Amino acid sequence: MVLLYRVRLASFHRSRNDRQAEPYEPDVDAPSIESAARSIGLFPSKADDRSEAGLMSRGTTASGVDEEADNHTLTRMLQDPTGRLLYVGDSATLSYLQLIRMMVESVVGPSAFTVDPRRHRIMETTMTLPSNFRPTHLLPDRQTAQVLVNSYFVNTHGLLQVFDRKVFLDTLDTCYADPLKVDPSWLCLLNLVFAIGLVLATPALGSADAAVINKLRREPFDQSEIFYMNAKSLNDPIIGFEDAGFWSIQALLLIAVYMLTVSKRNTAFAYFGMAVRSAFALGLHREETLVIFTPEDQEVRRNLWRSLYVIDRFLSASLGRPTAISEDDCSGDTLNPTRTTPSSVSADFNQTNTLGLEASVRSCHFIGVILRKVYQKRKISTKLAQEIADQCKLWPKVLSPTLHWRQASATNSSQGIAILHVNLFYCHSIILLTRPFFLYLLNAEIQKSKLTSAQRKPKTGCKMEKFSEACVIASTHTIVLVQNAFEGRYLQQRNPFVTYFLFAAALVVLSNEFSGLYTNTSAEHCIESAITVIAYCGKTDPQASRLLYILTTFRNVVATQSRRNRGRQFPHNEGSMQSLFSQLAQNSQLTAPRSTHSPAVTFGPHPENVNPTTSEDQTTATESFVPIPLPYTRHDSFSGLLDLSSAALTGGSDDSSVPDVQIEFDTLWQWPTTTSTVGTPGFEAGVQGISDSTVPLFGTADMA
Repeated sequence: MVLLYRVRLASFHRSRNDRQAEPYEPDVDAPSIESAARSIGLFPSKADDRSEAGLMSRGTTASGVDEEADNHTLTRMLQDPTGRLLYVGDSATLSYLQLIRMMVESVVGPSAFTVDPRRHRIMETTMTLPSNFRPTHLLPDRQTAQVLVNSYFVNTHGLLQVFDRKVFLDTLDTCYADPLKVDPSWLCLLNLVFAIGLVLATPALGSADAAVINKLRREPFDQSEIFYMNAKSLNDPIIGFEDAGFWSIQALLLIAVYMLTVSKRNTAFAYFGMAVRSAFALGLHREETLVIFTPEDQEVRRNLWRSLYVIDRFLSASLGRPTAISEDDCSGDTLNPTRTTPSSVSADFNQTNTLGLEASVRSCHFIGVILRKVYQKRKISTKLAQEIADQCKLWPKVLSPTLHWRQASATNSSQGIAILHVNLFYCHSIILLTRPFFLYLLNAEIQKSKLTSAQRKPKTGCKMEKFSEACVIASTHTIVLVQNAFEGRYLQQRNPFVTYFLFAAALVVLSNEFSGLYTNTSAEHCIESAITVIAYCGKTDPQASRLLYILTTFRNVVATQSRRNRGRQFPHNEGSMQSLFSQLAQNSQLTAPRSTHSPAVTFGPHPENVNPTTSEDQTTATESFVPIPLPYTRHDSFSGLLDLSSAALTGGSDDSSVPDVQIEFDTLWQWPTTTSTVGTPGFEAGVQGISDSTVPLFGTADMA
């Protein structure tokens, strides 16, 4: 009999008097989840606990009583294709996904969504080149090289600035004029740029660039992998890592980005850690080290460090792991972009990239604060959330007009991609901040749904609910931003950042629809848009293909649940949320005609049902791209949505009279599950000495 792993947390043994914040309790008198679970045998009974505790005491110095824990949180581990068990933390969307699965299963029972045979695996692709492949070191023709380099710079716009673009292009000309005189380390960087550029390439249909990219993609072997192998063969940055120079930091960062694009997140995490360590060794994090370099070199070093910072925050948030860069270790303006912004909405390529990187750094600063103060502590209070929100609302005020969502246009794909990257990072910072409140209220709403109409109490306005509302709004906004790029026909099919942010947002919108927590009249169109875009990405991206299955099965569960609830007369929480949606729709000053293939996503009543865009329809989208009107109130920014003193979020109640409340993350994981991991397809017993039935994978394994 293999025993269930348990984690005893000290926070559950502190008295209420020792807490600075009052824990939130839903307005419902219902049996505890633990009691319900014990009644149907999902958790051991009290007698079983005593028996199990006795067995545990034989192999430990702790007493049986000490081993019995009130909390049933389990270590969250996922298995990669090699059989390794990898940790995924609270901030990761995969953690949120498993929580939602447990909640959904407690309401509707097992479904294709909750018993997904691959739910215990993390998507990590493997190289497809044959084992006997030998690098050729051959450079592509000049036209192909130019197309791939341009694709790299355009598709990483506003996100990375590893090189000075002009210097890189000049060196490229020198390389093709006299390749024997080019340093192997630069050839390594060039091949990595080729690899990333090919994966991210989204050329206009029928263009000369499209012909080049399509030719490369029709080759029998993955050409991006060949470029990657050529790079490592020319000058592998891992070899001689202890003597790493500036170029090796660039190479390691590019490798990490490439691994992200080909769905190898854990590999990217490992390579990125090496890049950061090397950067520390060369002093990129200290402003005082720049004085010995020319102004041009100072700019390159500063931009490389900021690029590392952005990727660090993304990896940490998406995998739920500790950050590699601490802002306390940085000095001067290494991570402090200037607050001055141009008054004009026009900017050239280099200016847009610089402004975009600075805006991404600001968003990542908020993400870092949230990870450190919320997810590392594994608890959040409304007071802390408001303090962080007050910082977040400054972001739109210093955002360059060049990067405003209204400036997105199909005629300038590089600017559109920069706008997409910048705004998605900011929206996700809001989602990370507010999602714990949304989850907690979602929990309470699901418990209420099991009661009769007479037992249900009306919802009272409080800060927690307003943050929860902001989570749904930011998620909806994320979907609209991506749909904008999709209709503009410049959305990459294999952009790991966009895919991740879109998936996280779609899960929130679907969760809200499942529970009926808030009435979102745009939800149906947002869900279909998200699935359409993910399907488009899934044509070439195995990670997106996996996410498509998850979203589709969840959408089917939501649709079934909606049909069941049509005859029930439970009141929805329409108060502040519905009035907020209506207000946002009324205050939107921009009106744009609909695309002939996809509905504009708006808040408020939708006049008609329009079939969502299919992945094939993108090729026939209209030439004239008009940005979708987004639901903004104050200065067309999210600042009003997170300012609890604003009219947009005051639901008629006095927030000052509501006490500060606190959520501890461990309470969110106290969900029973009827799903056994025994016999899960695709798992092999004995991997690393551990079988599927004995590993606590996302809190579902408790069988012997």
